[in-house]
Amino acid sequence: MSTRGGFVRLKVLVAATFLTLLLLLVALHHTDELKTTALGRNGEGSAGLGKVTPPIVQHLEEPIKEELVRQLEQELPEVDYSFWYHWAKPMGYKINNTCAPYPDPLDLQLHNIYWQSFVNSNVTFRLYAAYLDKRKALKLPTVRILVTANQIGDQFPPTHCQLWFEGHREPVLVSVAEYLTVWVKAWGFKRNLNYPHLLSCPIPRELPPAVINKLPKTVSLVAKRCDKASNSLRVNQKPPLAAQNATSKGQNVTETVALNFGVCVKGFDFPYVDLSERLIEWFELQRILGASRIYAYMYDVHPAVQRVLDYYQQTGFLELRPLTLANGMPRLRHYQHMLLQQRKLEKRLNELIPYNDCFYRNLYRHDYLVNVDVDEVIVPKGENRNWHQLVQKAHTLEAEKGGKCAGRFPALCFINSYFTKVVSELSNHEEQAIAGELFVLQHTQRFKNYSQAGRATKCFHNAQLSLTLHNHFTLKWLPGGCNPRTLDTSVAQMQHYREPDAKYNQTDLVEDRSLWKFAGELRAAVEYVWLHLDDVLTQISDPEEQQLEDSLDQDGDELDRELQPLQQVIQARPVPVS
Repeated sequence: MSTRGGFVRLKVLVAATFLTLLLLLVALHHTDELKTTALGRNGEGSAGLGKVTPPIVQHLEEPIKEELVRQLEQELPEVDYSFWYHWAKPMGYKINNTCAPYPDPLDLQLHNIYWQSFVNSNVTFRLYAAYLDKRKALKLPTVRILVTANQIGDQFPPTHCQLWFEGHREPVLVSVAEYLTVWVKAWGFKRNLNYPHLLSCPIPRELPPAVINKLPKTVSLVAKRCDKASNSLRVNQKPPLAAQNATSKGQNVTETVALNFGVCVKGFDFPYVDLSERLIEWFELQRILGASRIYAYMYDVHPAVQRVLDYYQQTGFLELRPLTLANGMPRLRHYQHMLLQQRKLEKRLNELIPYNDCFYRNLYRHDYLVNVDVDEVIVPKGENRNWHQLVQKAHTLEAEKGGKCAGRFPALCFINSYFTKVVSELSNHEEQAIAGELFVLQHTQRFKNYSQAGRATKCFHNAQLSLTLHNHFTLKWLPGGCNPRTLDTSVAQMQHYREPDAKYNQTDLVEDRSLWKFAGELRAAVEYVWLHLDDVLTQISDPEEQQLEDSLDQDGDELDRELQPLQQVIQARPVPVS
């Protein structure tokens, strides 16, 4: 009886197990149906296929040869890859197998992206850029190299320039003739900081026959004749702008040919503040006063400011160059900004690099280079309405007193005046009641005491005579130049839109509306920029978008051709490719 009962229980257990498995399979099948239905409602899988087709992989084409050279020069603009690729590499530039080989770009001692390193004895040089200087006041054309050195005021070890030419395998070796400091030690000194210097290498009169009447393309610094250089800089020699400057054409400044002014601006460091409105005002005011182009350097800026800079770059009024610190601190937004705010001496030393780079890079483009910040404007007064007239006025005043320096000033400088944050009451000037009045037209309360001449001043630097520049004046100039001249405040003033260092009250302020004679022109210019800002930026993006659309259209056509044989079998439409 127990055996028969056990057999019955076994049959019941097997039947229950089979039923459980059957129910489980039904449940799983029902779940799959629900998922398929949900996909159908969402528009996915409506073609009847079991999975969504992934997007087509878009590979970037690797640049080759000429295109690669061009892109490398965009990344490191001071390394002449084209010269190395077309001349130095195929011709095997060197003196012999063990002496002075041309440096391979991959062997350069790069430093913080835009610098190169060269160590000679106990001196570490950071090289930024090199330029050709062939001004009339020089005995010989000279290659200038803008560097920093970890010393100031001490003797430098003997250093040589390797000058490389097209079509000549061996370098022309020249000793560095001058180490010009672009800083005064008494202004501030700490050991082993990076002090700016300008090194000079005259091009000798006697040259190999193959390079007579040619100019050097690149330069390297070495300690000994046969050293393999750790650095290589292109020798910049930009031609004049389309509208040539008066001095390059040999014109007298009293003639009708307008003088050509370029404006140099130190590194932009506005990562958190939107200065776009102020910046547009400033750009347009520089244009009205006589600037033909602005040259600025970039640390980091607010996205809205970048939008404005993009506009002015695309319209050709601005040339913008990236900048890093010579001390090697990385280009990180928050860290870099904090360092520039808290390490004042390092900041001021590094500021002299863009000012002098701007001067030499554009030496033959302009009659005068103007170093100013974006809160500063050199404003003509009285009947004078532009910078050209200010230069004419300075020369006229010199001639009237019997002087012989007209045209020979290395710099024409303007006395500083502080325009405070105090805004005049609207009732005083009905014009200011206009909604959204411009900043410089609102702020007309000037601290009545001008700064002393030479303090916080800003200057027009004569491109034919200046040699090294500080933020506020010409430090050194070429033979034949007179002393810099400061113009009286009745002729012009440098308007500085910031609070003065000294405490003041309302009685220390005076109303100064010197800029209001440009009010109508300035308002119209600023309004035009705001109206057309997005138009220009759209034109920039349109070619890129069109290229993307063309690429996707081509991919779509190829996909259609691939699917044609399948359409006879699969009647459902193919899944769209995203």
